[in-house]
Amino acid sequence: MTAERRVVVSRRPAALGRSRDRFDPDDGGPDVPAIVGRQLRQALLTVGAVAALLAGVPVIAVWVPAPWAWFALSLAVQGVWVVLAVLQLRRAERLER
Repeated sequence: MTAERRVVVSRRPAALGRSRDRFDPDDGGPDVPAIVGRQLRQALLTVGAVAALLAGVPVIAVWVPAPWAWFALSLAVQGVWVVLAVLQLRRAERLER
């Protein structure tokens, strides 16, 4: 039989997503919770824009009585969603730097 061996840890390990070398706010590194908070605020702005777009398209279609309005609006909405997604991704990446 082998005897059990005790190991003493002299310091607390770094939290996940943080390295003591690179992400210590005391050393001038980025503060991860602050970055996540800014990204969340930016994402909520994007969600608000998408919600306004979803609510606004039927209202605009009611004002424009032409039958082609729904078709044109559905194509335009898809393009706007792609632009919003690209902008959201770029802003989130910029906030991480």
